[in-house]
Amino acid sequence: MTSFEERRDSVRAKRIITVRHRLVKHNGRKVNSMWQLATTENMSLSGQLFTSALPYHVGDVIELQVVMSGVLDIFNGYGKVVRALRHRSGHYHVAVKYVNLKSKRRRPAKTVLASHS
Repeated sequence: MTSFEERRDSVRAKRIITVRHRLVKHNGRKVNSMWQLATTENMSLSGQLFTSALPYHVGDVIELQVVMSGVLDIFNGYGKVVRALRHRSGHYHVAVKYVNLKSKRRRPAKTVLASHS
């Protein structure tokens, strides 16, 4: 039998960064929920594990925004819950695989032009 780590298609790095998340689909139906704050446990190019105060269910689709220092967008998109386990302390460990539901409209990068005197 193959372990979960062996099935991953990207290496995960331990990173503790603030993530905003909200439920957008449950049982195939759209949901409009409020944003919640959490922290990541680890991240990769294909998904992330984060700690949540709210329970999610396998198959749920959530919107995620991971921003470092309030400026640098690390990830801004959607993830499908592939694992959700309740921890003894009452919070949940939620593992998501990134999915492309629709292209998120991104703000254009700001261009800074230096003036030479």
